[in-house]
Amino acid sequence: MGQVRNLLRVTPWGLPQARILAQEIGDYKPSLRALIRELFGENIAVRKRAADVARRITDADPAPLQRYADELAGLLESLPVFVSHKQAEKQTRWHLALVVSRVAHTQAQRLRAARIMSLLVEDNSNALRCAAMEGMATLALNEPSLLPDAEALVEQFLWNGTPAMKARARHMQKRLMKKYAER
Repeated sequence: MGQVRNLLRVTPWGLPQARILAQEIGDYKPSLRALIRELFGENIAVRKRAADVARRITDADPAPLQRYADELAGLLESLPVFVSHKQAEKQTRWHLALVVSRVAHTQAQRLRAARIMSLLVEDNSNALRCAAMEGMATLALNEPSLLPDAEALVEQFLWNGTPAMKARARHMQKRLMKKYAER
């Protein structure tokens, strides 16, 4: 557990470190608990790194973090929009937007996450708006009642997004079309 705490504080930090730590943690419960503890800590830089690692864990498999779905949604809702270290919290929020949408495994959790995504899609940050759009589409993959909202959001990003947003929207549109091909 102390190892996760220490590894989240190494410098320099980047995608390789996040991927390595995510792979090392995997589904090992004591390390997952340590990661969650760091997500709720006061150190903004460490919280951002912990969110990055959580995102990488859910890239491979959301199951190890599903038991924390409600807590993670609550954390995302409570993160301040404006703080002195704005960029760090924005990165935390966009990583958590993806994590929360992936780990929501009950209808109530998916609907709560969808409400959060609908708020985040209005943020000033392009990256956060893109993560919220991807999150909404991810939620719709398992919650058909969210499909109309997800499709509308994807369409909006296809028409009005930056090139990166359009690429992400095309990817999510393909996933939605594949899932709901029989419609």
